[in-house]
Amino acid sequence: MRKIMFLVPFFVLFLGSCSSESRENYTQMLGAFERNDSELSTMLDETAQNISSDSNREKALKSINENIIPSIDDFRQTVSNYTLSDKNHIEVQEAMIDYLNEVEDLMGLYSSFNEEFFFVNPLVDDSIDATLNEEMDKISRQEEDMQSARTKVHELIGENEEE
Repeated sequence: MRKIMFLVPFFVLFLGSCSSESRENYTQMLGAFERNDSELSTMLDETAQNISSDSNREKALKSINENIIPSIDDFRQTVSNYTLSDKNHIEVQEAMIDYLNEVEDLMGLYSSFNEEFFFVNPLVDDSIDATLNEEMDKISRQEEDMQSARTKVHELIGENEEE
């Protein structure tokens, strides 16, 4: 019995250090998320400007496929690398990863849309217009999904700061 009583303080100390490490990792993850999200937002804004400018469409496609999508993968890996033990912190981490998945899906839609539909419809083919509208609707829904996922991340971060 004395041996067990002797081990209890060490066990409590161990649990406390794990919790402290999780909290530190969570704080570092939030900092990394903020930095990477800011950089990603800048890249997305530049790409949107290039897409809207006909002369820079190729540059925008190259940026999406060669810069943004790989940086999203790196960003996701950065967030995934943090070891967390608190349930709420893990929930924030999963929400961040969901958000990055939504951004990646949106970039894929932007890329395929701009590869397929950058042409003039001189014959006013209604089937092309219908397909174009379908793709635009998919993009709009994905933009909404991405924004919802981003909002959820910020809400969860706010809830954890209140605790």
